[in-house]
Formats: sequence, structure tokens, C-alpha cells
Amino acid sequence: MKLSEINIRDPFILFYEDKYYMYGSRVGEQRGFDVYISDDLTDWSNPVSIFEYYDGFWGTNQFWAPEVHLYHNTFYMFASFRDNENHRGTAILTSKTPDGKFKEHSEGAVTPKKWSCLDGTLYIEDKTPYMIFCNEWTQVKNGEICMVRLSDDLKRAVSEPK
Repeated sequence: MKLSEINIRDPFILFYEDKYYMYGSRVGEQRGFDVYISDDLTDWSNPVSIFEYYDGFWGTNQFWAPEVHLYHNTFYMFASFRDNENHRGTAILTSKTPDGKFKEHSEGAVTPKKWSCLDGTLYIEDKTPYMIFCNEWTQVKNGEICMVRLSDDLKRAVSEPK
């Protein structure tokens, strides 16, 4: 399919082994993520489902802004989810391949539980992993860019947010 036929929000492109992998927020039903694959950034595969809501998953709606990063030979998806209590947070999913099925890696959101957070991304400095994320304007009026140190296995935050 042509790029002009793809309708997603929050696009993120990963280049890996001579292919482009594009992830984004679905328009309409927002309880899953797809990937599109391309050799040239013009012609893309049909969407491939890589994560879908399942009973027991903490996030219940508004699956937004997936980003996929290669870290220690594993692919990690940082994505925003909203729960039944109207809290939004960024969780981390994992897969062995950039187009494979992703599964929950962190236990729920890595961002603070009572905050309304979104758009988490991985940042590495001096071999130390951090997550940069937004504390939403809906909660703090003007929005904030924050960071938190992550455990080396990317399962949880190991510092207070700054």
C-alpha cells in the first residue's frame, strides 16, 4: 500500500536490517497496535497486528504513541494506555522481532501511578536506561517533560521522576 493510504497518528519509524518498520496509534478503535513494513518508505505492507487488548491487561482503552527500540538484542515497545480509573501511563512491551507479537514486559505503567502520563521514549546515557515522558497538561495545566531512570531490564522505574 502507498504511504498516502495509511491512516495512523503518532507515527514512529524503526530502521532495522534494511527495512523500515512504522508503528502508530490506530484511528478509531484504539485497543491494539499494528506495524507497516517497507523497503523504501513509499510502498508499505498491509498492517500487521502486533498487540491487542486481552482480558487481564491493565490498559483498557486509548492505546497511543507506540515506539519500538532495540536494546540488548530485544525489541521494546514504549506505549501509552488508559485504565478504568482514568489514569494514563506508559508501559513497556517486548518482542524478539520488530514485527512479532509484543507482550507485556513491565508490570503495568512505568510512569507514576497517580499521574496522567503519555509518550514515553527510551533514552540511554552512559549505558544507563531512562524513560523520557510527558506529564499531561490535563493534570498539571501546562504539561511537563519528565524523566525516570529504568532498571537495566526495563521492567520498572528505579528513581523518582524529575
